[in-house]
Amino acid sequence: MSLIPESIKPHIRRFGWSGVLAIGIVIVMLAGINPITLISGQVSPPPPPTSITGVPPATATAEALAIYPPVVGGEAELMWRRAFRQTAIKYPEIKMQTVADRSAFGCGLGGKDVATFYCAQDATVYVDLDAYARLRKKFPLGADYAQALLVAEAYGAHVQMVLGSLDKIAQARVAAPETVEVMEKRLDMQAACYGAMWTKTAGIEPLYDNPAVLAALAEVDRNRSAAIVTLPPETVIPELVTPASAEGRKTWYNVGYAIPAGGNCGLDKIEAKGSL
Repeated sequence: MSLIPESIKPHIRRFGWSGVLAIGIVIVMLAGINPITLISGQVSPPPPPTSITGVPPATATAEALAIYPPVVGGEAELMWRRAFRQTAIKYPEIKMQTVADRSAFGCGLGGKDVATFYCAQDATVYVDLDAYARLRKKFPLGADYAQALLVAEAYGAHVQMVLGSLDKIAQARVAAPETVEVMEKRLDMQAACYGAMWTKTAGIEPLYDNPAVLAALAEVDRNRSAAIVTLPPETVIPELVTPASAEGRKTWYNVGYAIPAGGNCGLDKIEAKGSL
C-alpha cells in the first residue's frame, strides 16, 4: 500500500519531488505561515514595531506611550546615518530622553510647554510624555503622527547642528541681529523638509495633507508660542526659532516628501526659492 496519495502522484511525475516541495512551500507562505516554523517547530519572533505598526492603542498607559517616540527616532536616525555614509561628514551620536513631564526638561527649558525639542548642548531629543498624552486626548485622530513628526524634525535639527546652521544663527544674533529672523524662518522650512524625508521613508502618506495631524501640530505651535523662554543668544532651540509661514513650511515639506534627499532641503535652495 502506497503512503503517497493518488492525487499527488501525477504532480510528482511531472515536477519531481523538489518541484512538489517548492510548490508546497509557496502554498504555506501564501497562507501566512513561516515554512521554518513547520520544519523546526520554532516560532519566529514578531518583527520590531515601526512608526506605523507601533502606534499606541487609544487606552495606552504612560509607559506604553514612552515606547513610540524611540521607534520613530530610530527610523529617523537610520535614515540620516545612511545619508551621511555618502558624505565625508561624520554623523555624531544623538540621544533621546522621554520625560514624565516638562519639569524634567534639560537645556534650560524645565517647566516650559514645548512638547518635543532638540538640545544641541547635549545632543538630546527631549519628549514630554505628559504633553503627548494631552495631545492624544484632545486630538485622538492626529496626535500620534503629529508626535512622530515632531520627533523626526528634532532628529533633523541634529543634522542642522552638524552642518553648522545653529552656530551661524547664534553668531548672527550677536553680530547681525537684523538677519536673524530670515535665517530662522529658513531653518524652520528646512525642518519641515527634513521631517517629510522621514515621512516618505517610513511609508506614511503626506502628513501635511492630513487635517487631524495639522490640528494637533497647530496646538503644539500655540503652546510653544505662549511659553516664555529666556535663553542666552548662543543657545539655539530649532523648535523655538521664528516660524516660517504655513505656506512656506508646506512648500518645503512637499519638496522633502517628493524626493527624500537631504541635498534637496539645503538652505541655499530655500534661500534661492525665496519663500518665507
